[in-house]
This record gives sequence, structure tokens and C-alpha cells, in this order.
Amino acid sequence: MFEEFLRQVAATTWVQWLGMTTGLVGVWMSIKEKIAAWPLFITCYGCYVYISYHHGLIALMGMNIIFICISLYGLWKWSRKRRSEADKLRISRTQPSHWPLVLASLILGTVGLGWLLYTKSTSNLPFFDAFATCCGFVAQWMLSRKQIETWLFWVISDIIYLLIFLQAGDWPSVILFSGFIVLAVKGWRDWRPLIH
Repeated sequence: MFEEFLRQVAATTWVQWLGMTTGLVGVWMSIKEKIAAWPLFITCYGCYVYISYHHGLIALMGMNIIFICISLYGLWKWSRKRRSEADKLRISRTQPSHWPLVLASLILGTVGLGWLLYTKSTSNLPFFDAFATCCGFVAQWMLSRKQIETWLFWVISDIIYLLIFLQAGDWPSVILFSGFIVLAVKGWRDWRPLIH
């Protein structure tokens, strides 16, 4: 097992290293509410568009293209000039009126994407993959709006992907998603006292 891990690490390309590094640093910067997180996310997702295309993973490529678009929105939202300090985008909770939309997106997205993966691909865990992907979309949207629940959805998504990569024996991805989980828990803890 350790030899396989070393072999996988040695075979990791510079694009994969760049994607992993910018992803981890981007999460760290978002916890600190630094706008620099968004260019890092865009770089990370751009790397994974390339990696996904190279490996023929069209669904993953599409997800990362959508993440780039949401990251551009997050960059715009976080960088907008405010008329006063009171107008500044602050950490908040998701509004109760938005939860039905969040839940409907998760359910419909999981069923729809899961069905597509089940019927049109060779995915071995199509509905888990679909649910984790939908949680990632919700989390990325909430992050762009500085909603604290982003961290809960990242933890759920990252745990599922961690288990998928653990089952596949993809050790660099296991390490990456373990790091993402630790950072998401830190994000939750750091943002909680800052809720307005």
C-alpha cells in the first residue's frame, strides 16, 4: 500500500500539483475572507478542467467549468465597492426562505445527475457522486455569498469524495480531501463568531 502511494505521488503531474495547491490555499484564504481566494479557485478549477478532459471525465469537467463561473461571481460579489461599511458583504446565515430552494436543488440535482451517471456512464457510485457534486455546487454558491453553511456542505461533499477516492485507492486525492475536510471544519469554527 505504501509503495502504491509513493508511485501515485511520483506520477502526479505539475498540473495536478498546481490544482491541489491552489485549491488548498484558496480554501485557507476564503476562511480568512481574502479576495485572493477567488483567483486561486479559478486556477484550481481550470487545472481540473484540463485534468478531467485529459482523462475523459466529461461530467467532472463540466462541474469545474460551472465552478469557474460561480467563482467569477464570488470574485465580483466579494470585490464590489460598497458605499459604506454597513454595505460590506458580511458572514451571515442562509435565509430561511432560501432553504426550500437549497433542498429542492439537492434532491432534484442528485436524482437527475445520479440517473444520468447511472444510465449514461460507467460510474460505480452514481448517486453518491451526484449528491456530493450537488453539495459542492450549494457550498460554492454559499461561499460566494459568505454564508456560514457553506462549510457544512463542503464537509459533506468532501467526506463522500474522500470515501470514493479511498475505495479507489487514489491516495493523493485521499490526502487532498482530508485536507479539505480539516479546512472546512476550521472555516466553520472561524466564521461562527463573525456571523452578522
